[in-house]
Amino acid sequence: MMINNTTKQLLLLAVTTTLVVTSSSVSATISPSSSSSSGVQQHSYTQTQQQRTRQQKTRQRRHSIDVTTALRGGRVGGRVNRFLKSSGGAPPSTTTQSSSLSFPTDAAVGTVALTLIERAVNKLFIHFGIKFPAQLGGCGILFFFLVIADAVAPGSGTSIFKALTPGTTLLTKWLPVFFVPGLAMLPLAPSVGSGLEVAKVLLITILGFVYTLYSVAYSVLFLRKMEGKVAPLVVAAPPSTKKNKNKSAIVAAPKPFSDATMGLLLKISIVTGIANLVTQRSSSLSTASWATPLQTLFFFALTFTNYVSAARLPTAFTKAVHPLLTSTGMTWAFLYVYGIATGTGADFIESIKTYKTGSLAWNVAGAGDYLLFCLGPSVVSFAVSMYSRKKLLLENILIVVAAMLISSVGGLFGTAAFGRLIQLGGSSGNALMIRLSLLARNITTSLAIPVTQLLGGDIAIAVVVVVLTGIIGAQYGKKLLDLANIQDPITRGLAVGSAAQGLGVSSMVDEADAFPFAAMAMALTAVAGTILVAIPQVKDAVVSVCG
Repeated sequence: MMINNTTKQLLLLAVTTTLVVTSSSVSATISPSSSSSSGVQQHSYTQTQQQRTRQQKTRQRRHSIDVTTALRGGRVGGRVNRFLKSSGGAPPSTTTQSSSLSFPTDAAVGTVALTLIERAVNKLFIHFGIKFPAQLGGCGILFFFLVIADAVAPGSGTSIFKALTPGTTLLTKWLPVFFVPGLAMLPLAPSVGSGLEVAKVLLITILGFVYTLYSVAYSVLFLRKMEGKVAPLVVAAPPSTKKNKNKSAIVAAPKPFSDATMGLLLKISIVTGIANLVTQRSSSLSTASWATPLQTLFFFALTFTNYVSAARLPTAFTKAVHPLLTSTGMTWAFLYVYGIATGTGADFIESIKTYKTGSLAWNVAGAGDYLLFCLGPSVVSFAVSMYSRKKLLLENILIVVAAMLISSVGGLFGTAAFGRLIQLGGSSGNALMIRLSLLARNITTSLAIPVTQLLGGDIAIAVVVVVLTGIIGAQYGKKLLDLANIQDPITRGLAVGSAAQGLGVSSMVDEADAFPFAAMAMALTAVAGTILVAIPQVKDAVVSVCG
């Protein structure tokens, strides 16, 4: 592969295109909803429904199946197939698992468009000196642009929405991979003390998530019940106890990623790995200008390969351990072996530093830098899902604001109080710094960094805690809500989005009415938390509570 001395913008677009090629063809579309005033869709697929409504729900369900299997380890079983059959549709074919990949043009165009939107907003913010993450700003700007465009020229907003939907689906499918660098940097974080102090950090992370999840959920549920907007639960029919005599009718759940995707990623990783090994072991080639980009390409492809491999592990394992944790462990193992195999003398820590250098320069950037870059257009794409439920969002805007205040104020002061209660950091001189580093646990990474800086905490610790919170939310958020029998989609979305940032939001993608609220809750919680900390009186109060 020839590496030309091109501009950074072209290189970033090439990385985006590489991401597109590694996925299966994406053609599903999310239809904008014209939700009723109650704000909740009732999923009762009965014979009294009109055929047209039934077909629309079937199409939406097929879309959610494709994305859900990518994010939740493919746990879509025969129940989905039975639903499709009862709705007059055919079950998703499993024969495509080993088929060859085709280039998804619509997804490529949508992904590049979202990337350019994020870059344009970034340049705009820099030009006007606006200290705000371009990804969140781009999300808000795109959402309001679609709404205004549709109001001025009816149908124009929806047309743009449809054009961006394939790219949104693609970025959402791969979203967990973009969080690997944040977790992979854990060995570089400063020590928080003994094993007991590490256990305290984990305790705050876990209990903090549960506290925010349930405090927001029950508060929102109370407000919605006061307004009479919570629809009665639809009790599902008990499962049949009759044995299925036709064993051939049982269809196994499809893998979250196709065999063709896995094969392509594996081939790219092997080819680039061998080329990189030869390059690094040669004294003349290792100093070439293209040696670092080749190394970056290898680890970029390898990170995707690790995640896909982890997601395709047995369902019983992925239910307990999120693929993000497994793939991060695999990435650590390869980074460790890399320093030994290439003969560069780089130890494990040095290898991690080359994985994420903190620069996007083409001859310096590591794989982790490009993966984190992809988070930008991914967050911008949340605007597309929010637009699909714009009426529902506007009808419940006051409840959204209430959830924002509960999650931001409770997150800051609740975490500070609990950290002081359990004496996090012990009697060491950096105890206060450690406690302050955990306060941004439910604020998305792009704003958790400035919040931590304002408070005087450590950024490395903060980022790791934010990513861990997201993993816990993605893996157990919906299960905890199910355990409490909280089924209202708006409540579920606001609760998970407020408590678990981006990864939690991605886990809600299969709940059409909940997902937009999760995205909005994530953005507003981050913004509110940043504004609160920027107020000197509030900042001093939080620090005082920390001790």
